[in-house]
Amino acid sequence: MKLTVLGCYGPFPKAKGACSGYLLECQDTKILIDCGNGVLSRFLGICNDLNQLDAIIISHLHPDHMSDLMVLRYALDIGLKMGKINRPIPLYLPKTPKEDYDRVQYRNAFEMVDIEKGMNISIKGISISFKKTEHPVECYAASFKKGIKSFVYSGDTKYDAGLIEFASNADLFLCEGGIPEMYRTETTPHLSAKQAAEISTEGKIKRLLLTHFYPDVKLPSLLSEAQEHYNGIIEMAEEGKSYFI
Repeated sequence: MKLTVLGCYGPFPKAKGACSGYLLECQDTKILIDCGNGVLSRFLGICNDLNQLDAIIISHLHPDHMSDLMVLRYALDIGLKMGKINRPIPLYLPKTPKEDYDRVQYRNAFEMVDIEKGMNISIKGISISFKKTEHPVECYAASFKKGIKSFVYSGDTKYDAGLIEFASNADLFLCEGGIPEMYRTETTPHLSAKQAAEISTEGKIKRLLLTHFYPDVKLPSLLSEAQEHYNGIIEMAEEGKSYFI
């Protein structure tokens, strides 16, 4: 499996950056994970044929993770009408908040499937499971397994001990950790770099890829903080870079 970072910022991008979006590929399979601001153009720079997109998975319905769905749906609608796109794209997403969910569909551009707690699916031989996380809106972490390899994406979440078991022994853990511990309070709905590292240590993660960076935070400081609490391989998500699993 190969993961390409299309966007890694939240809740808004830095100049010339993009919000959360990741392309997971395995042979001829392409799965888009989150679709925040700026992600669609980045995806089209890699693959300009939307027929090759097998599915989209959205962790939650905050704009920095799904806003480009609102323009992607126009591209799909026009493509379907012109015969350039063969079918609606399967879209897996939480069903709440309802007002945001109801706005996503447009002229049957998507084949919408609601994500539920404990749900398991398979997309062209990739086994995918979901875990609900601690966030102000319904949000899911996702685990992707192909053969003996596993990749886990945290989505957005506060510290959750259950995430340790869910991500345990992952070959690659894409985990939000975009703020330093000194910025975090008890009500902060996100993980600090320190917490992401601690979860990775407890879960015996083989490789940690930090993401969801607040634009004003200095990445070297986040890396140093994480390295104090995790002895494995740590990398900072870099837009346009691919990571092999």
